Amino acid sequence: MTPRAIFFDMDDTLLDTSGGVAESWRATCAAFAGDLGCDAEALNTAIRRQMLEFWKDEAAVEHWRTRLHDARAHNIGVALAANQLDASHAQRLSDRYWDEQSNRMKLFDDAFETLDLLRAEGYRLALLTNGPAEMQRWKLGRFPIAERFDVVVIEGEFGYGKPDARVFQHALASVGAAAAEAWHVGDNLYADIGGAQRAGIHATWIHRDRLELKDDAPAVPDRVIGHLAELRAALGL
Repeated sequence: MTPRAIFFDMDDTLLDTSGGVAESWRATCAAFAGDLGCDAEALNTAIRRQMLEFWKDEAAVEHWRTRLHDARAHNIGVALAANQLDASHAQRLSDRYWDEQSNRMKLFDDAFETLDLLRAEGYRLALLTNGPAEMQRWKLGRFPIAERFDVVVIEGEFGYGKPDARVFQHALASVGAAAAEAWHVGDNLYADIGGAQRAGIHATWIHRDRLELKDDAPAVPDRVIGHLAELRAALGL
């Protein structure tokens, strides 16, 4: 069924927020290795390992998700302490990393082309993004994304985040569509794909040639695409 409404995730779906992560951590660790009296690469490895463990822990992510700046500083402190390094530097490292990473964020080349075409074709559009209100609003202030949507739902403002069905139900009500009339596009199999499907919405997983659909995935998408051109093709555009 051709949808009347299409919902999009923001981070790593429309906005490339992960592409510069590795480079940002390397630059941050190189800047602080001297003060900490350690090897920059060893510091990078220790922090990245701790951050990876954090993101694998669904309960921890749920607890910290609307306080990601605090979560990053906390995990840096854990990594420093575990390696007998001065954890009092954690906040400064965290702030430097955000400066590095935010400067590397960029829109995917196909984002605006797709959104503008969908609007011109009459689709109702909603942006559903998890995370702190301040952080997500900062991104929306830097990149002119919000103006292309009929409704923007930010976890830190709405009070609930994906995969909670209330997020999708609110978006449906806001655009005046039934679940069977909507598609959702996102990169997170748990939050985007599983959440949309439980709300009765067709779920399209976008991997951006970075992610792999594994056998033990938390959800199996209705459609898999690498780039938004494939979404446009599926809609006959």
